[in-house]
Amino acid sequence: MVILDSNLWVFGLLGQNGRAAGILDNIERGETLSAINAYMVQEVLNAFERTPQLSSAQCDEAQTTFLARMHRMTGLLEAPSSRDMTQTILDETRNNTYVGFIAQSLGIQAKDVPILMLAYKHSERDPTILTNDKAFAQCVPENHNHPAITIEYTV
Repeated sequence: MVILDSNLWVFGLLGQNGRAAGILDNIERGETLSAINAYMVQEVLNAFERTPQLSSAQCDEAQTTFLARMHRMTGLLEAPSSRDMTQTILDETRNNTYVGFIAQSLGIQAKDVPILMLAYKHSERDPTILTNDKAFAQCVPENHNHPAITIEYTV
């Protein structure tokens, strides 16, 4: 099982990261298992809005394509419904006391906790989180009694 962080979803969907694009193709065909939660979906949608090379129309198209493609992916074991996704989920999650505690305890940013928690939820499948965030990749879940979860840095 592979869980891509939000940036790799964006880079893969925009064709800016070949490895991520290939993994997304494999998830779509059901050849690779993965999961995504509402928090991560909202991060992806917001990242498209912050992508300077996308016009407003291109941003809308990228967001629509992402949502449609996500729901076609037969390898996704978990994907949120549209009613689960709102902008407030980002702020509420990042500012949650428990999230702050976990982030500080593990030495990661609060924004990465929901991704790690998704992997924990699927730990029986030995998930690997792929990230292009060097700081997040330095977290070693095994050092915190979670040997089934690995985090791998990818560019």
